[in-house]
Amino acid sequence: MAGRTQIPTKSSALIAMIADEDTVTGFLLAGVGNVDLRRKTNYLIVDSKTTVKAIEDAFKEFTTKDDIAIVLISQYFHSLQLGWPQDLLIGLSSYTFA
Repeated sequence: MAGRTQIPTKSSALIAMIADEDTVTGFLLAGVGNVDLRRKTNYLIVDSKTTVKAIEDAFKEFTTKDDIAIVLISQYFHSLQLGWPQDLLIGLSSYTFA
C-alpha cells in the first residue's frame, strides 16, 4: 500500500472491550486489538469462569489509561449492574451464557 500515510500513534485512541469470546474475536478481526509494551491487551474475554472482580479490575484499568477513548461492554455484562456510571457505557447486544 504505497503512498498511504501512517496514522500518528500519539493522537490515536483505542477502543477497549469487555465481552464474550465471539464479540472480542469479531472486533479483533476488524483490527481493533492492541498489545502494549507491557504485553497488556485492550480487551477482556469474559466467560462463565471470569470473576466479577476481574471484570471490575479490567474496567478500572481501561478507564484510567490515556490511550483508551471508549470502553465497550457487551449487553450481558452491562446488565450485571456492577455500579458502573451509565453515561460511560455503550451496551452491545450479545448472547447470554447458559
